Amino acid sequence: MPKSSNKTPVWSGYADIMIARLCRHHGVPTTRFAGTAEAEDEDEPSELDELFARFEPSQEGESFDAFAKKPSRHVPARQLLTALRLAITFGSMEIEQQSLQCGALTVVRDVPVEELATLKETVKACSPRSEWQIIAPETVDGGLVKSAQDRFDRAISDSLDRIDPVLILQTDGIRLPRSLGCLTPPTLRFAEFGKDILAAFLQAGHLSDQISDRKVLLASLPENAVLAKLSTTEVCAALRAPTLDAALFNLRTLTNGEQYTTGPRLDDMTGDSPSLEAARRIVNDLLAWKAGRAGWHEINRSLLLYGPPGTGKTWLARAMGNSAGVATISSSFAEWQAAGHLGDMLREMRASFSEARRRAPCLLIIDEIDAVGSRNDQDRHATQYRMQVINGFLGELDAISREEGVMVVGTCNHPERMDPAVMRAGRMDIKIKVPLPNAGAILAILRHHLREDIADHELRALAPRAVGRSAAELDAAIRAARSNARHSRKMLDLAMLLETLNIGPDHDISEILWRVAVHESGHAIVGAALRLGNIDNIQISGNGGSIMREGMAHQGLLADFEAEITYAMAGRAAEHLVLGLVSAGAGGPPESDLAKATRKAIDIETTFGLGFNGPVWRESTDLEHLKTPAIMDRVRHRLEKSEKRAVSILKANRVVLEALARELVSKRSMRPNEIAPFLSQVKARETGNNSSMEHDELAT
Repeated sequence: MPKSSNKTPVWSGYADIMIARLCRHHGVPTTRFAGTAEAEDEDEPSELDELFARFEPSQEGESFDAFAKKPSRHVPARQLLTALRLAITFGSMEIEQQSLQCGALTVVRDVPVEELATLKETVKACSPRSEWQIIAPETVDGGLVKSAQDRFDRAISDSLDRIDPVLILQTDGIRLPRSLGCLTPPTLRFAEFGKDILAAFLQAGHLSDQISDRKVLLASLPENAVLAKLSTTEVCAALRAPTLDAALFNLRTLTNGEQYTTGPRLDDMTGDSPSLEAARRIVNDLLAWKAGRAGWHEINRSLLLYGPPGTGKTWLARAMGNSAGVATISSSFAEWQAAGHLGDMLREMRASFSEARRRAPCLLIIDEIDAVGSRNDQDRHATQYRMQVINGFLGELDAISREEGVMVVGTCNHPERMDPAVMRAGRMDIKIKVPLPNAGAILAILRHHLREDIADHELRALAPRAVGRSAAELDAAIRAARSNARHSRKMLDLAMLLETLNIGPDHDISEILWRVAVHESGHAIVGAALRLGNIDNIQISGNGGSIMREGMAHQGLLADFEAEITYAMAGRAAEHLVLGLVSAGAGGPPESDLAKATRKAIDIETTFGLGFNGPVWRESTDLEHLKTPAIMDRVRHRLEKSEKRAVSILKANRVVLEALARELVSKRSMRPNEIAPFLSQVKARETGNNSSMEHDELAT
């Protein structure tokens, strides 16, 4: 849309024509609207217009607070606004005449679904004598009908049987038939709201008598970037007022920045986690692009945030949109699939991407993006459905990457379940794990919510003990503690918070914490000894522990895979070495240490061509492979051999192992700068003869 200026817009003459047509359609005297009576030579004021003019003479206003008089007849506000948007969309009478030529086909795209019906009515009202065939997707209750795409395609095909000009109204989620590809019809973008449109609307409406200076009016309106986010209904609601001053106040209230930036902001978040640093960098890049200091091709345009539930991935994504000052559109595969069968699901998917393009610059958040699945999934149930969903999704990601202004942020718990084609750079540029908050992040959360209720030294003591809780769990516990305080009519204190967090005395879980610390420290020591990448974070709690390691590229040699298996078995080996007995902590879910090590050992034997059978590839599930005795025996042998190797490394570094574990028990979470002094003491080579180690040494 052209930028607003104090000068009359170039399309204003054409807008006068559209308003005059709309007035005649509704029997409203055109003399009430400046410029409309002379808009078209063939449309001179009728006797009815002159009669109305006697009873409703126009008067120039002198203030914004005078009350408007109720007219005897009126033009529907939504149609008037839509007519003005149409005037900008076409731009001039010449373009309209070209679209009315015999055989012409014109497309108006990016029409909001909820405004399709009004647009279609307005086009008919503003061009009652035209021979346009108007084709638009069918809607019901403000949404597309389930078979909208099929009916839309059939309507376009039927229109080709006639030579009459065709006007196609295209909305989000509806694509043009491939049969039109050879025609390359003129495509016009449905104009967004801006200062000029609202000024023209006010000058043509019931408040026109109160406008004496267009320059003053334009200065009183919000900026175009904010107005563009409004819908027709919102504008009508805001400007439905008895005085111009009240209308402008409503509009400023509606477009107040608070409405579009409520919720989290990156400025409110403390810490230097990789996910937060990546979010800040992307927001800075987006701000640089908006300011013209960087090209769209020079910045990262997509981000994948993954990690366990409750870590604030969606919260962080929304904070990015608020901090960048752009619109945020949230969707998910669950929402798309709820629409119905495959065609409905793909239509809803396309609608979300189309809305994002229409509202650019914006942030498109796709929650639980791992639901897209993978074409490599060994589960053959619904394979064709899954392939079409993935292909459709890839097509939308590629299409949106070629246009400027849309940043895609995906969130999920299991990135390994996603198709590799979705994960590649260009579709997901940056991939960041969002772990459970460490002690520092927890302290920041507690201070944010409780600084007025609980002393800071108590919060500092509580933060390490709360490690292992997600941000969502902390938030729920704080709400529950406040509720308990209200019902008991007491002041909120630390004891209430400990109760809702289910944190008991440290001595009750001291043995558990020590075992978990030894386990995680074992991973860190072996990873450092085998040079498998930097350790970024270690956390422990009474419910278990976690360790984050920065992956290292390798050549895919057998030694590389064996080193990874040794790292996976290191926690179990550390427990055996220091505590004498191993726990089930290395096993359990599909993401556990034993599961990862077992899958890697199976791959060596069956798909990597590095096992006993040599260059043979066998496709099957892990369960089916383990049912084969020969494969099962070789996998077990590899795991036991790797565990012995881990024990050998840890024996040579036992002093460092136990020192790191003690520090971890004290702090509960450790960052790279706290971990590095310990790992710098690790001997890089394991000692001893692994092959001579007796098998029963590891018996539990």
